[in-house]
Order: sequence, then structure tokens, then C-alpha cells
Amino acid sequence: MTAGRVRDPGFLDGVPKSRSFREVLSGLPSSSDFPDLVVSSLHGLPALMISEDEMSALVAPFEFALVGKFSGRHPSLEAIRNFFFKLKLFGEFSITVLNNKNVLIKLRNDLDYSHVFSHRAYFVGNCFMKLCKWSALFDVSVESPIIPIWVSFPNLRPHLFSPRILHGLGSIFGRPLRLDNATANGSRPSVARVLVELDITKRYPDRVWLWF
Repeated sequence: MTAGRVRDPGFLDGVPKSRSFREVLSGLPSSSDFPDLVVSSLHGLPALMISEDEMSALVAPFEFALVGKFSGRHPSLEAIRNFFFKLKLFGEFSITVLNNKNVLIKLRNDLDYSHVFSHRAYFVGNCFMKLCKWSALFDVSVESPIIPIWVSFPNLRPHLFSPRILHGLGSIFGRPLRLDNATANGSRPSVARVLVELDITKRYPDRVWLWF
């Protein structure tokens, strides 16, 4: 395994690695950008209040994070890391344990993210691993409704196969991830396909307007 491609734990980018709170807090250049943390109470329990801006900054390094869920037996952490190394991803990645059946997979770019997530499931050492989108509110006990789905746009005029236009069309339904190869190289002008993260609990239109 090539050192440097796997970062472990490495999931808190930009945070100095130290056991001392004083060292860590003094090394955060952006700490003064946020208001002081406030200790309050909520429903009769102590509560730490974090601003929306600070929470957004904390979540940002996990933009391309997924959760691997094992329903039955699961391989060792090293076996999972070796599996992802063999996928020949373009960027670094980290695999860390959330609990005895779930691992956090943190990828570094949208290309690796869309490549990995588009498969939705893998067999890792003969163990079935389902992929879920991570979010700040992710609960390992609740099934995520966000999944990648190919959305097709048939009979789209050739001059509209622009990545900008296709990204816009995909964004009507959810977060666009990528184009399929035939759409990207224009070898199948009869239909354009965009991989989009969809919330399957919602209803979507079966047609859209292009207004110009």
C-alpha cells in the first residue's frame, strides 16, 4: 500500500494534532471568526450552543464523506482500506470506524465521490457493504433517503449538451454528480444522462422547461 494515499484518522482537516486544548485552540486561525460558545440548557439538560456559521465550517471538510454500512459480518478495517486502495482513486481518502457495523469513508474530491457512490454497494472481502450519504444529521440507525440516480433528458438538442446546461438541469432534481461517458463525449445525442443525488421520499416532475 502506498503511504500518503490513506490518511488515518485524518478526518479533521486543518486541526493541529495535539492532546492539549490550549495548543489546538491557539492553532486555529479561524477561531476568532466565530462568536464565543455559549453553555445553556435545552429540555432540562445542559446544551452547548454553536453558531450556524461555525457548524457550516465544521461540516465543510466532510463534503465528500460516505458511510459504509455492514448489516451482518464485516471485514477488518485494514481489509476495507485495502479494498478502497485497489479502486485506484485519484485523491487521498480515510476510513475510520463509526461503530461495530459502520465506517466513515472520507474522500477528497467530487470525482472520487461520484465514482464510489454511484455503485451504492460493494462486496468487501465477501461482506456486503451498502453506501449512504453522510450529513451533519446522519444517524446510523436511520436509513438515508439520499441516493444517486441517473436522470435522463431525451431528445435534448445537441447544442444543449453543455456541462453548464446539464448541471443546471440536474440541479432541478438534486445535487448533480457527473455525466455518463456517452453524454460527456457526445456519442449518444438522443439522450443526456446526469447522475444526481435524489431524496427518494420526494416526488419529481417527469418533464421540465428550457426557457430562452
